[in-house]
Parts: sequence; structure tokens; C-alpha cells
Amino acid sequence: MNITEEQLINDITKINLSGRMDIEGVSHIEIKFAEMTSSPRVAFIVDMSAVPYMSSIGIRALLINAKAVGKRGGKFILLNPEQNVKNVLETSGIDQIIPICSDLNEALAKVSA
Repeated sequence: MNITEEQLINDITKINLSGRMDIEGVSHIEIKFAEMTSSPRVAFIVDMSAVPYMSSIGIRALLINAKAVGKRGGKFILLNPEQNVKNVLETSGIDQIIPICSDLNEALAKVSA
């Protein structure tokens, strides 16, 4: 699993995830993911478009980081997950906790609101 970041307008950080969010994949990115979502940054869009598979450990990684951002009053948005990953997120109720957007403009509007 790979993780990269890019800075967008208005101090919004876009985190790009690629690869399987299973125990092996998450173990490769867990520390870097936490560092990327740490203070003082508060606005995040997590691009899930290159994640073909997500297990419960992947859900846990998303929740931990989203919760940390939320405690600081920040926003954490998921962007464009593949359909099978989106199904996992919806079935587990994560979409009720972390907003999911289908395109970047929608995500930018939500994180900026």
C-alpha cells in the first residue's frame, strides 16, 4: 500500500491511498497516515479511488484518523472509493461517520463549508 499527500487550495490536504487496505497494507502506512493527519492541519480529503479492497483494519485506520481530526474541529472526507470499497463503507455504517464524495469539487465544497 502507498500513501502520498498534496496540498490543495485553502490549506486543504489531499491524501492519496493506493493498494489494499488489509492488515499488510495498513501496517505499511499507519504511522505515516497518522503523521499526515496530525496538527496543525485540519482539512483532509482522502482519495480512495486506487484502493481495490478494504478489510476491517482499513476501516479502523480511517476511523482513527478521522476521529483525531474531528477532535481538533477539522474535517475528513473520503473521495471516490471504488464501488466494492464503497459498499463495505456503507454496509459498516462508516458513511454515516465520515462523508463520502464522488468527485473532487464536491469534496472541496464539503471540507470548506
